[in-house]
Amino acid sequence: MRRRDERGSVGVLVSTGMCVALMAAFTVGAVLIAWFSAARQAEQAAELAALAAVSASVGGTDPCAAAGVAAGHNGVGVGGCEVRGGGRHVVVEVTVEVPLLPRFPGGPIALRRSATAGT
Repeated sequence: MRRRDERGSVGVLVSTGMCVALMAAFTVGAVLIAWFSAARQAEQAAELAALAAVSASVGGTDPCAAAGVAAGHNGVGVGGCEVRGGGRHVVVEVTVEVPLLPRFPGGPIALRRSATAGT
């Protein structure tokens, strides 16, 4: 009686497993790159919103409203605005929030970054 030769089946399974592992690694890498990009965008938007708020305060208008407008132009929302002082001697701390996409079950939903500007 002759035995079947099944040596090739192990190679197929190993190749398939390596391809799945490689695809998973690339997917995780792409998600992390997207999240780091969102974090950098949030940092820059927070800085710009804080500068806009200080400029508005020196000009005599509402600094938190100006921070909201500046944040909106940069695609993020204001999560908090704190004004200390007034007139030409003001310090404004602005916190912005940006959603993290793609979302994973149990993972973070949004990212918050703060910036402070003053005169």
